Amino acid sequence: MSEPAPFTASQYKSICDSLPDPTFILTESGRYAAILGGKDLRYYHDGSSLLGKNISDVLNPAKAQWFVQKIREALTSQRMLVVEYELSARDVLGIPDEGPVEPIWFEGRISALNQKYRGENAVVWVASNITASKRMQQLLVEQATVDELTGLYNRRRLMQVLEQAFHNFKNLEKPATLLSFDVDNFKTINDGLGHPAGDKALVDLASAVRALAGPDDYVCRLGGDEFSILCQGRSLMDITAFSKRLLETGRKVLQPYATGSQIPALSLGIAHFSHTDTGIEDIMHRADRALYISKTQGGHRMNITPAVR
Repeated sequence: MSEPAPFTASQYKSICDSLPDPTFILTESGRYAAILGGKDLRYYHDGSSLLGKNISDVLNPAKAQWFVQKIREALTSQRMLVVEYELSARDVLGIPDEGPVEPIWFEGRISALNQKYRGENAVVWVASNITASKRMQQLLVEQATVDELTGLYNRRRLMQVLEQAFHNFKNLEKPATLLSFDVDNFKTINDGLGHPAGDKALVDLASAVRALAGPDDYVCRLGGDEFSILCQGRSLMDITAFSKRLLETGRKVLQPYATGSQIPALSLGIAHFSHTDTGIEDIMHRADRALYISKTQGGHRMNITPAVR
């Protein structure tokens, strides 16, 4: 059997240009020595204008430094390096308008070349578009940690952030407070106006509380008409003022859902993190206890349960 004929130079060029994913030859200093494949504008921008340029000329300094670092890691290890990163057209100068508008997530596979390019060590960097799978991953995370009705965080997410906040309190002395609240006379909304109205009341309340909360606050719906807010970095005075605004806001938002003499409002329980707490269960128990006291006192008020000393 005869040996297959070798590819010609033009055939090799055609093969390289037809590679489905963009493939870069990058030198150790970050210069684009060659750019192959990745011509489908549905998934990639045309990067041919980058040829001969340096990464530092076309990327912001932080990203350029990251790319050069990964090139050198692959050269040092002499093993394929796999990384994930995000790029948009705004990150890269000289990219034409054609191509995806939204940021693109890539999986980069980086391998050292066994020959130098103009005296420099170089790597082959294959960039695969993984945006679709990344978005699906983010959607699954959101579905697992976000309440479907209100869009607030759910109980699962609250437990996660409580654990992290407790760690920060114990090790970094970062103050934190857990607020637990529910709706007084919520049953009268469902019974008098119907469950769709009850759902609408919860959505309106969630929207108002989210607008009231600060950037370091986590607003969560635990289920039914039960909510919690984890506040971090706030002073005791600020927590008191915030809690009063919360009660006022709840009363105002829920007023349209009043039926007869039963006026819906909020009852609130407050538990500041304490060094006597052995875990987040202690904090949650104190917040629930303070909420219970507010309910037994007639509702539309707040209470603080101090830590056991």
